[in-house]
Amino acid sequence: MNKTLSLDDQKLTSIIDADWDYFMEKYPEFATMMGDNTYNDKLADISEEAFLEKKDHHNKTLNELEKINHDNLSEDNKLNYLLFKERVLNEIREIDFKGYLMPLNQMMGVQEEFSRVVELMPYKKESDYKNYLSRLKAFPKYANQLIELMRKGLSLGVTTPRPAIIKVVDQIRDQLPADYKESVYYIPVKNSTNLNESLKKEIETVLENDFFPAFRRIADFLEIEYVPNTRLKEGLSEVPNGKAYYDHKLRTSTTTDLTAQEVHDIGLSEVARILKELQNSYKNTGFEGSYEEFLKDLKVNTQHHFASPKELMMTYRDIAKRADKELPRFFKVLPRLPYGVEEIPHHQAPSYPTAYYLPPDLTMTRAGIFYANTSELTTRPNYEAEALTLHEAVPGHHLQIALSYEVENIPKFRRMADYIGYIEGWGLYSEKLGEDMGFYKDPYAKFGQLSFEMWRACRLVIDTGLHALGWSREKSINYLQETTGKSPEACTVEIDRYISIPGQATAYKIGELKILELKQKFIDAKKEDFDIREFHDVILRNGALPLNILEQYVTDYLNN
Repeated sequence: MNKTLSLDDQKLTSIIDADWDYFMEKYPEFATMMGDNTYNDKLADISEEAFLEKKDHHNKTLNELEKINHDNLSEDNKLNYLLFKERVLNEIREIDFKGYLMPLNQMMGVQEEFSRVVELMPYKKESDYKNYLSRLKAFPKYANQLIELMRKGLSLGVTTPRPAIIKVVDQIRDQLPADYKESVYYIPVKNSTNLNESLKKEIETVLENDFFPAFRRIADFLEIEYVPNTRLKEGLSEVPNGKAYYDHKLRTSTTTDLTAQEVHDIGLSEVARILKELQNSYKNTGFEGSYEEFLKDLKVNTQHHFASPKELMMTYRDIAKRADKELPRFFKVLPRLPYGVEEIPHHQAPSYPTAYYLPPDLTMTRAGIFYANTSELTTRPNYEAEALTLHEAVPGHHLQIALSYEVENIPKFRRMADYIGYIEGWGLYSEKLGEDMGFYKDPYAKFGQLSFEMWRACRLVIDTGLHALGWSREKSINYLQETTGKSPEACTVEIDRYISIPGQATAYKIGELKILELKQKFIDAKKEDFDIREFHDVILRNGALPLNILEQYVTDYLNN
């Protein structure tokens, strides 16, 4: 018989549910991406006043939480309370640091998000097209608010650094061809089969006379006013209260209390360890020459590069299917939702990393997507394809995130929790798991897996170097190039990513090291009864968690 929930349990559930509804209403674009079409006719209010109103809401939510007697909560709700309260506190901290004054960078912002929202909106009924029209009409106000935020940021010295913003101009302009009917924003109209002529005409008029001019206004503002006056020093520590802000970013990314110096030192130690493995690994390829000559050959020898975007995509899709076949040997539970492998849109590709994963929505009606970068093929080594696919698709991001969306009896905020240390740590762990799954038979592929691990170790060194220890962009690029042997172009894109999203890059290695530590703890406890499927089930069954909570859960499981 189910235990009757206490009044405090019921109160907590009510607070969490109400906050989720508030979140969907205030971030309607995110609601669309999550499969909630309630607010498909709206765009978020991104004025400074709106952010301050959200802070007020969060403070009121905290006050309501304080009225709950934690001791009266069920064990599940004690964890929900802890995670939800921390989430609310982090929202307040982010607003206090004025991060909203830096709303654009080459990795994220309206130039990347709006086209995706448009793509994910339904277009079946007349009301769907009216929703789209309403969003197009709302866009000029949104653009003006965006510009005002960045102007305020300029006045306070809270700006996106130049390397992370300069490419956004082209990212926007690439979406706005001379003929609006050739843009991605006309696709819903072009593909329509049931759109009445009057509504079609109105959408066309708004696209041409309102939406396109507003989007161009953002690009013009960036090019003429913002980029020339934004900060040249790349580290987050360069903005007012920036050191504390980076500490916050580091803590939320890794979900640990590690300091920047501690993370930096872990990175240096991992770099030294992995370098020895790389230098031993390359000898297995049969290459006759020094390690330095081997790295040079990797860059110039065309046999290590994809001949065409088609070959790249076919290779990734083949690896993904081979990985699918191996999953039952390693996992008790597999996600119900499938995933696809698609190309990164052309307007994003030049300033985007090698790949990324787009999760499904909470309605479970959209598959996950592993997006691969087909631009600049000489910077996409084919020997890295196996590790990359295992990270982004299965057993990496798709398996873990899709499973978290399918966990029953947890609040929605936990099903879509973005604890990056756990999520990216699992992705990097999945790369290493590939060896047990039968991958990396080719010694070049094994070298590729190790080079990816080296890349993530370097991130600990460089991200903290950039944002806390005074490293320059040039020093960071040189360090990454010298340590990994990657091309200057690939290293530059990667460093500009770290500049754009402070702290995020440290999550991979910190998370992987914790999962490997917990795996060894599991092995030590179970000895000859160790079952990899049981370990993975314990790690994955609660969705993404902060690393300290995950460690406690594993410890409790082994002690019971």
